Amino acid sequence: MKWYNDMSEQEKRSFQKVIAVCVVGAILILIVPMVFHTIF
Repeated sequence: MKWYNDMSEQEKRSFQKVIAVCVVGAILILIVPMVFHTIF
């Protein structure tokens, strides 16, 4: 994780945003079909 520690604060923040978007996207992809199966 040395490359992470070498990042500036702004880079860390944008990196965390990218990670958060990926996580939210993955959760949506997993949950949406389950919700549709439950409703229909």
